[in-house]
Amino acid sequence: MKQYITMLKNGDSLYYQIIESMDYRFAVISRLLRPYFRPGELIDWLMDDKKESTGNEWVSIDKERGVIALYDVSDSMDETYTGEYLLPEKRFEMSVKNFAEILYQWEQLRISRPEIILIVLHEDNHVSLETNPTIIKEYQDAGYAFDINKKQ
Repeated sequence: MKQYITMLKNGDSLYYQIIESMDYRFAVISRLLRPYFRPGELIDWLMDDKKESTGNEWVSIDKERGVIALYDVSDSMDETYTGEYLLPEKRFEMSVKNFAEILYQWEQLRISRPEIILIVLHEDNHVSLETNPTIIKEYQDAGYAFDINKKQ
């Protein structure tokens, strides 16, 4: 079954507000779409065969056996945390091609700044960013997406 989160533009800021609760998979994906990474930084990292890992306090991004593994590492920010850093149960895997598609699309969306972005996680861990109001409406009608008109 497809899953989603809806992101609404937050005024004139660079941030989008996420209006549904989300699990670690969407947390790590949405971290890619925030201003934590400079424009083109992840694209440059992806194209550099010598670099295998990057990230920040919230997400670790790793090239692993032909895929991109995203780990939610936000628990490690707690000073009392003594556990494992890259937890398998907080790992989301996507193809290199899909990761690149998302990065390039996000670079375009950072400029156009649509009002709504729907992040859709398909059954095969393929991630898509939907901004077309007609497509978003189709997701809403199918029961996949949050109804923007009911938000308050």
